[in-house]
Amino acid sequence: MSHFDFAIPLQKDELLESHAGQYHVEDVVQARVLLSKLQDAARAFNSSGVEYILEHFDTYFSIIVHGNKLEWNVINKGFDHIVRAAKSLCNHLEQVLQEKEIDSEVRVKNLNILKMMMYLFTQIIKTKDTKLAADNSTKLTLGKKGKKAVDDEEFCGWTEADKQASLITLHLVLQQPLSRLWDPPLAEDNFVSMVADPCYKALEEQIIKTKSIRETVFQVLGVLIKKYNHGTSCLIKLVQILQMMEHSVSPICAGVVQLTKDFGLGTFGPQMVREIAEALASSDEDNAGTEQGAARNCGAFLLELTKELPKEMTNAIATIQPYLESDESYTLRISVLGMMCEVLIVELSGEGLTDEQRAQRDDFLDDLYEHMHDLSAYVRHKVLQFWCRLQRENCVPVTRQRTVLERAIGRLKDKAALVRKAAIQLLKIFLECNPFSAQLKLEILEDQLKTELEILENLQKKLNPGPDPELVKKWEKIEDEVTNAIKSGMDIMTQDEPELSQASLENLYESIRKHLREKNYYKAYLLVKHTERQYPEAKLLRCDMEKSDQINYFVALLRNMYVIPDRRQSISLTQQCETELALYKRLEEKESIVAFLQESVHFSRMVSEAVPLINSLLMSKQAGDVSEAIDFFTAAHHFNIESAKVGVANMLLLVWSPDQDKREAVERAYREMYLDCDNKAERARSFAIAKNLVALMTHIDRGSALALEHLVSKWVEKGDISTAIIQVFWEMFLKKIDGTTDMDSYAALSLLVMVAKAKPSVAVANLDVILSHGLTADYNSRNLSVQLLIPMTKKTQRYPAEHTIFTSLFDSLIETFSKFDKFMSFAANSIDLIYAICDTPEIICGKILAEMYRRVEEKMMKDSDNQDEISLPMELLTRFVFVLGQVALQQLIYLDIFVYSELRRRNQVREERKVEEKRKKKAGAFATPGRRGRVDDLRRQTLMNLSNASASSRQQRSASVTSNKGPSVNTTMTEEETGLEGAVADDADAEYVRGVCERDIVGAGAALARYLPLLRYLLANPARASHALQAAAALTFTRYMLVSNAVCEEGLQLMVTVLKKSKNVSLRTNLTIAFADLTLRFPNLTQPWTHHIYHILSDEELEIRQCAVKMLSFLVLHEMVRVKGQIADMALCCADKDARVASMTRLFFKQLSQKGNALYNVMPDIISRLSDPELNVPEDQYRVIMKYITSLIQKDRQMEALVEKLCQRFKLSTEERQWRDIAYCLSLFTYNERSLRKLIENLDCYKDKLHCSGVMDSFNTLMNNTSKMAKNEIKALVTELGDKIEECFAVRDGEDGNTEEGSECGGVSEGEPRRTEPVKATPKRKPAPRRNRRRSSSSPDENEPPNNERSPPTVRKSSRKAATRKNKAVVSDESDEDFQQKDDEEVFKKPSVKKTTRRRK
Repeated sequence: MSHFDFAIPLQKDELLESHAGQYHVEDVVQARVLLSKLQDAARAFNSSGVEYILEHFDTYFSIIVHGNKLEWNVINKGFDHIVRAAKSLCNHLEQVLQEKEIDSEVRVKNLNILKMMMYLFTQIIKTKDTKLAADNSTKLTLGKKGKKAVDDEEFCGWTEADKQASLITLHLVLQQPLSRLWDPPLAEDNFVSMVADPCYKALEEQIIKTKSIRETVFQVLGVLIKKYNHGTSCLIKLVQILQMMEHSVSPICAGVVQLTKDFGLGTFGPQMVREIAEALASSDEDNAGTEQGAARNCGAFLLELTKELPKEMTNAIATIQPYLESDESYTLRISVLGMMCEVLIVELSGEGLTDEQRAQRDDFLDDLYEHMHDLSAYVRHKVLQFWCRLQRENCVPVTRQRTVLERAIGRLKDKAALVRKAAIQLLKIFLECNPFSAQLKLEILEDQLKTELEILENLQKKLNPGPDPELVKKWEKIEDEVTNAIKSGMDIMTQDEPELSQASLENLYESIRKHLREKNYYKAYLLVKHTERQYPEAKLLRCDMEKSDQINYFVALLRNMYVIPDRRQSISLTQQCETELALYKRLEEKESIVAFLQESVHFSRMVSEAVPLINSLLMSKQAGDVSEAIDFFTAAHHFNIESAKVGVANMLLLVWSPDQDKREAVERAYREMYLDCDNKAERARSFAIAKNLVALMTHIDRGSALALEHLVSKWVEKGDISTAIIQVFWEMFLKKIDGTTDMDSYAALSLLVMVAKAKPSVAVANLDVILSHGLTADYNSRNLSVQLLIPMTKKTQRYPAEHTIFTSLFDSLIETFSKFDKFMSFAANSIDLIYAICDTPEIICGKILAEMYRRVEEKMMKDSDNQDEISLPMELLTRFVFVLGQVALQQLIYLDIFVYSELRRRNQVREERKVEEKRKKKAGAFATPGRRGRVDDLRRQTLMNLSNASASSRQQRSASVTSNKGPSVNTTMTEEETGLEGAVADDADAEYVRGVCERDIVGAGAALARYLPLLRYLLANPARASHALQAAAALTFTRYMLVSNAVCEEGLQLMVTVLKKSKNVSLRTNLTIAFADLTLRFPNLTQPWTHHIYHILSDEELEIRQCAVKMLSFLVLHEMVRVKGQIADMALCCADKDARVASMTRLFFKQLSQKGNALYNVMPDIISRLSDPELNVPEDQYRVIMKYITSLIQKDRQMEALVEKLCQRFKLSTEERQWRDIAYCLSLFTYNERSLRKLIENLDCYKDKLHCSGVMDSFNTLMNNTSKMAKNEIKALVTELGDKIEECFAVRDGEDGNTEEGSECGGVSEGEPRRTEPVKATPKRKPAPRRNRRRSSSSPDENEPPNNERSPPTVRKSSRKAATRKNKAVVSDESDEDFQQKDDEEVFKKPSVKKTTRRRK
């Protein structure tokens, strides 16, 4: 059968057809006898070798025909035969192909064997792949998994190892020079494609990720490309696989690298790029749907390939570069730009570039620069990262850095957080890798530049000296003569003198000067004209001039030659050359230095300009912005950029952030900036750290200082601030270190205050220094020294009044009172300290007040001696009044906290003793009467130690305790009575402290109470007091009110009157804040006056509005003020002209919406109040407010209820503006099925308002918004609503013409007899007085002065839980019910309106 040709079929069925001269399959073996036939074929191979395939091809072909129907053992057995035969074929062909000339018959026979063998080999591999895929699909369906599935795969005999072995066999066969079997010796394409097919199949599967299989596959492909001209087909196939299979990107890239390096196919990579470009172009036209995935895979491949083969890919980028202009695939643009970046770093960097390479580098850099403004944020983000890499690798030319930096600064305003983050990273990299200096302080750089510019100007003057003043004067005398000589001889034709043709330029210049000195002006003119020939361009320029201009031209030339001195007169030519060379060399150096400094200054300025933008990103909601901004400011701090200090200070505020990552980032940054030091010596290190922290303290504000205090406390706890650093602080405070300024001393003392708060022993150990130096220095040192002593309270030790602390403090305070310009802060801190650490603080404060009063009197007497009328010393009186208030407040705090806590502690001690005695009694130990006497003695001793109690109050206290004892001394107490003793005692202690506050601090007869008339007088007569005195009087008066219930009740009217009528902003701010404090302490007293505070929300003064918003937000959110209809005044602030007020108000409503139904309950009142015509809120402002507040209602059930209530509100509204407002609010809700049904059911409430264009527009908006992306049920309801509205319009159009004439914008005439329901539904005249009544009666207790009978005595909030609950009940006596249980009348109408409604019915 050797006289035939085996044609490789495209389909297996072609072999079943008979063609002349070609092999065809005669008999397909049945599956049941195939195994026995395979055994016969094996015996034939053993006897005949590879030629057996000519006789038994049909047997193996039957495996291909039956395919999946066969069992694995049959397929594997047949494939094993073929593999064995293929290996034997290698040896067989090696012998045949060794012959120089092969016989034609032998060649054809061996070619048939090869084709048949390889056909069976490749097709059975396909069959095995198909069967394995079918089996895996069945396993997935049946749920097989785990180890059993692996065992099944091994059992089938087609594992990764088997596939690799088959590919190795294929590689062995292809190693032979098989082309010789063809005539001419060129393998046919069908054969090459057939043997390559298993390789491409492997590339499409996950097994290609295995390195050994991948290498084998590309070894086969490499042989096919090198020996069998498979290069073009391979490129096309690889690109197709690459576009479809994402997992093939890395294996194909590694394979291309293998082909390039192992097979010398250097052009294969660039050819892949061209093929990818063509494939992407065709995919754009054919199938745009899969383009994104294909482009993404191709882009990733190109980028990865460029990293591996940058040299080969350098010129190939131009092929794919046009895709940078495409807007469709941003991933491909990223990949192309990434390729450019890789090539720039590896191949196009450094100085030794050719002109072509420089042009290519500039082209790539231009593309990267342009795409910093790409449409896609992802591209902009990646391009900025590429620039980071380039700058880090020093691949950005210095000439381009300025433009790149400018554009990077612009990206700080990008809308995308990713881009902003990358822009900050790029700025940081530019800063860290800048070629200019390690210190970029702008002032220093500008000074250096100024100095170098002056040196450069001097050098330029030496090389190019200016005209000699004497020669200028001489020229002015002869200039007219020269002009006339040129004018007269200009038209005379002359012939050049022979000697001039050989003269040098310098000789010509010298001759010109000589003739001018000899007054031979015409000869000099001729020489200039001759010299002009050496400058042809100048001659051409001169020939185009007018004659007069030419004369001026020659005169100017002669003047320059005459007035500029000849430098060769005093020195020889050699010396002149040497001097000029030295000067030129130095000039070049200075020019380079100046250029470098100019770039440095410009770079520093640009970074400084970027600082405000990055500073604003510190408070961004995006964590990436914040973290990168922190890193930038850390780097800027190290480079000593002055403007970055603001950002470094603002970073401190992030220590209060709720985000732990931000807090930790700030702590790390500050540790790096201020605690990390290169100095190894302890003293040097401590000094450097202390100096850095002091420098920081000098330029941060109070808010940042509080945050720094938090960090310092952490550093002290961890031991980062050592005793050596603290010692440096003390030395700087005392100015023992040279160069320490006053500001440095204050900063060091402030840091010591922070350290002392975390470690009080710092203050205690240096008490003498504080008293001797701190309290005797200037005002700032005194104030900070007192703050340094305050942490001593943590030691829980109190000192007697005679202690040196208090004597020094007394002297310092009185001196400051009389002599210093400032006083308030020091006085407040001093009073706080006295009450914190003194045993008897009221004694010391009494002495202080007495001495201050005496000095005020002395001042008044001294002034009265000099003047006829007695005048008040305003400044001293202001300070005295301030101290009165501070003492009263601290006395209250002292009693309320320390004394009360001490009483409770002693009660607890007594209880513990009673429990111990009870235990002993049970053990047989009986109590004696003397024990109770000791308890009474202890109790009495406690009361006697109360520092502020008078003799009478102590007697009352003893009587109170005696009355609460219950049984007599000799009576044995029961267990229940013993258990009640603790609570009863605590109540008695609380009541006693409250009584002391009422009677003995500012009550009648108390020392502080005698100044109450003065305070009232100062408040009631603003003309007699300065603004500062009036503000101090208001502050002190409100502190008196905080102490005493009686003083508070009497003073509220005066306080509110002053608040409303005063023009003093500071005074009104104090009173507004004080009202909040009074509300916390006496809520029942202040509640009737709360509505006056709502009125100041519309005050003209911004500071007052801000204060009122803060105060009311605090009171409402802490449930100290009931949320009523007046909250609408607060809502108006959502649209305040000041952005900060609007922001605070919006935050308030957001927090209110999170407190149950609080916001829902007042929503109808807000809508009604803001749409009231009397309030006259602008419609656009109303819409801004309601859009925000409505967006806070998120619960569906609340929205449903509000929809119904707002529909009912249409009945009560009479103005067109009110209809529009209500309709607009309805359009803001998100509707579900139930809320839409509510809207349809209540159509009667608003159908007569729909003719108003504004109302209808809102309903159209409502229906359009609800229909978008809605379910079919909701769309059906929207359609139903639209139909009903159209019906309403149809009915209206059919009404009598008289109705149309009597109606104007929906108003209904009272005289219409036929309108029945609309008359009932739309009130006309009665609602106006009803609204007035409702407004007047909405809060009766708020608009009337306080009623003593209705206000129970206020009980101290902190005394008992029961009392707290009682107070809460009093404050919120009108608690909001659940919105499902409220009907419309309860929500919209006050009780008086209900009565009116019932009476009408």
